[in-house]
Amino acid sequence: MSEPPESVPQSRTARLMLAALVALGLLARLALALMMGDAQATRLPESSEYLAIGRSAADGDGFMLPGRGAGPAATRHPGPDAEKGPVGPAEFARRMPGYPALIAAANRMTSAPLRTVLVVQAVCGGLALGLAAWAAARLAGLWAGLVAVALLAFDPYRVYFAALAVPVTPVGLALAAAMALGLKFIAAVESGSCRAWVWGAATGLAVAAAAYFEPWAVGLVVPIGVAAAVARERRRFLAGWAAGAAVLLVCLAPWLIRNTVRLGVPILTTLTGERLFEGTLTQRGLPLPSEKAREAEGLDEVGQDVFYLRSALGEMADAPAQWLKLAALRVGRLWSPGPILEGGDEAIHPAAGYTSLLPTAALALVGVWMLRRQRATVVWLLLAPLWLTCVHAVLASPPPERLEVMPALAVLGGAGLMALVGRRSAPHAEAKAS
Repeated sequence: MSEPPESVPQSRTARLMLAALVALGLLARLALALMMGDAQATRLPESSEYLAIGRSAADGDGFMLPGRGAGPAATRHPGPDAEKGPVGPAEFARRMPGYPALIAAANRMTSAPLRTVLVVQAVCGGLALGLAAWAAARLAGLWAGLVAVALLAFDPYRVYFAALAVPVTPVGLALAAAMALGLKFIAAVESGSCRAWVWGAATGLAVAAAAYFEPWAVGLVVPIGVAAAVARERRRFLAGWAAGAAVLLVCLAPWLIRNTVRLGVPILTTLTGERLFEGTLTQRGLPLPSEKAREAEGLDEVGQDVFYLRSALGEMADAPAQWLKLAALRVGRLWSPGPILEGGDEAIHPAAGYTSLLPTAALALVGVWMLRRQRATVVWLLLAPLWLTCVHAVLASPPPERLEVMPALAVLGGAGLMALVGRRSAPHAEAKAS
């Protein structure tokens, strides 16, 4: 009786190790979610807004943030009387409804809503690990999937933010799903399948899910369309892009219609102007001025957004060089391995980024070089990180958003490392076997 091929036990070992890593990564997230105190889980400023909107939806009042004053000075830095009652008009489109909907469902169905949300986030983190493993295994075999999961499973920031009341982990899962579905679409186009557009539509659905948590995800339709227009199989790629864009628009239509009824304009969020204005003030090292908040008083929600947008454009026009310098600093902070949060009470050691971002980024660069002939795949995996970088160059956004696109970089890193060491034999066969 002949001995089985050497690749068979190796594949079995890789599958077992892969399953163990995903399970341990999920366990780490669940353990922290169950251990995290309520005050620590809601330590970020945006957490209070999400919780307030979620409670409003659970009470039947709809997705609205009870009034806390006009402008960034009141909403970003509420005073000691913020909890005593509304100070200004309610806001109906400050945040996207995805995360508040999750909080509202937890409030309606469980007696421990915050703990339930954190557990759901832990599960989302585990599912994202599985999608990253699948994508890397499809590109370069099971061992590549093992490397990708190893880069993500015990990333201290990813584990920590899965236990905070912010939508980082759900957005990461949605973008990981879009990444995996996009790879299926590219494979279908390259094989000449007539159903490639189905995968394109499914990718649009995953991007829509991400957009219901973070509005910047909507903008992904632009670089994806540009990439499709310059691809070799232009017509087929554009057909898939059109299907995905149509699904994205249909999915976002209810929120746009609701905001048109409530606010008079089909807008996704009224936070854009504030973020842009906040960034232009930071360039001069000034606090958010109270006179701007007073000027915004009396304006409705859309009026305030337009007011801060115009103020930001004025600041940018007055000092374009300084603004460009600030944009570069924001991008540097987004991809810095140093502390990801401001303040001295961070629960993670400042060196944590050096143990997570640096290995993933370095291996991702290796992956870009080693897989350079698979242009469509490499471009697809880089689109979300590059688009997020552009968003942070323009808006003052929280650096933890980089965690949402890390699965794509981990997939590149896993596939690149296996290509580097010559372990790319029959990746698709191994992926199917798994």
